[in-house]
Amino acid sequence: MLDKDGNTGEPSEAGGAQSADDGDGGISFEESEFIAYCGANEIDCDEAEMGEESRKDFEKIKQRFMKAVSEKRLVADGTKLVYTVSKFSETAGEKLAISRPRGRDLMAMDGFKDTQQAHKFNAFLASLAGKDKSYIARLDIKDRQFLQDVGILFLTA
Repeated sequence: MLDKDGNTGEPSEAGGAQSADDGDGGISFEESEFIAYCGANEIDCDEAEMGEESRKDFEKIKQRFMKAVSEKRLVADGTKLVYTVSKFSETAGEKLAISRPRGRDLMAMDGFKDTQQAHKFNAFLASLAGKDKSYIARLDIKDRQFLQDVGILFLTA
């Protein structure tokens, strides 16, 4: 996607991603992508309406999303995400198509005991990414955290 100034977010000659921040208090390309993704999925991202603790948690999710966009590891297109696994995971460079949660994704958590919260959530994340839960278990924490953030966005919406 292009921002309002025609920037693609491609790396500039200085090495960083180009940003849509116009210096007049505008938002960056990365933040506009986050807001567009939330809007397309009917996820409320109005931080003014959040309590302090919720706002802090939400800001962490937003920052990880924006960092993935700026690192060219995330492409958001409407309700769809394509995430490129980081160099820290054994499947580095693999693209994960992350879908909007459906009932089947929530059902993936069935059959686990209440004491198996990590297993339950990994099953949910695996379903979102169209992978087996053992795949999620092998991801580096950076990649698992990103997937967790996407899941939390929907579960708390």
